[in-house]
Amino acid sequence: MKLIPILIVITLCIWWMISVKSKVTEGQVNSDSLSKGKEKIITWIICIINPIWGGAILYYGWKKKLPTKAKQANKISMIAFLIELVLVFGINLALLTSH
Repeated sequence: MKLIPILIVITLCIWWMISVKSKVTEGQVNSDSLSKGKEKIITWIICIINPIWGGAILYYGWKKKLPTKAKQANKISMIAFLIELVLVFGINLALLTSH
């Protein structure tokens, strides 16, 4: 049961990565950044759900054809990971000190 969320995120990531990447003509490199609407929101959602797998799939899937988007996705995944890390430590610290 614990693998189901991971598989959902991986599937969503691969689908998102391929759908964005397929818009670039074969052999070309697109240096556009993530659009402020849909692309950024979906990337944030993926990285919040699972920052390690989400960021890795998007970065390595986009790095040759979409280098700017790949770097942005990587940065978003690092920020999401740090936020989750701070939240986990903060919640655990609060629970430990409340006893």
